[in-house]
Amino acid sequence: MSELAQFHAFVGAYLQSGEEPLSPEAVFDLWLEQHSGAADEDATEAVLESLADYEAGDRGVSIEEADRLFRQQFPKPQR
Repeated sequence: MSELAQFHAFVGAYLQSGEEPLSPEAVFDLWLEQHSGAADEDATEAVLESLADYEAGDRGVSIEEADRLFRQQFPKPQR
């Protein structure tokens, strides 16, 4: 089931629950509170991996190198 379908089902279940009516924004905030755990776990894991790389001596690339690589991958269109 897609995330949009999951959200649709969440809203439907909320409306049928008989709970106090909330604004659409408040229902969306409630959805985010209940479904943001996986993204938070992924972000935490990525930060921990980066810290381990740094402690192992990996300092990444300089801004100049990152810029050069970016421009190679996404060149400016010719006019």
